[in-house]
Amino acid sequence: MALAFLCYALGVLAALYVGFWRMICMPLQDLYNAFISGDVSLFLIAVCGVKILFSATLAGMVWCIGYIGFNYFKGTKDPDWDALEERRSSSDS
Repeated sequence: MALAFLCYALGVLAALYVGFWRMICMPLQDLYNAFISGDVSLFLIAVCGVKILFSATLAGMVWCIGYIGFNYFKGTKDPDWDALEERRSSSDS
């Protein structure tokens, strides 16, 4: 259970670091520094914009990896989707 919790905690922390710090804060800081020094370019704005747009997706992916590790070490099994689908279809008729 400790390994499961560790995987989950590391997934959350890594998602915050990658998604928030590396993909939002650092590009905004780069834009600010370029603006202060007068070196703003369209390419820099485009790259920073793409990083900011994809920050939530990347953070979600990193978090999911930690969550998968959590379920693996916790021993959580995936549900039997075929049996659930059969039960649902038989109850609909």
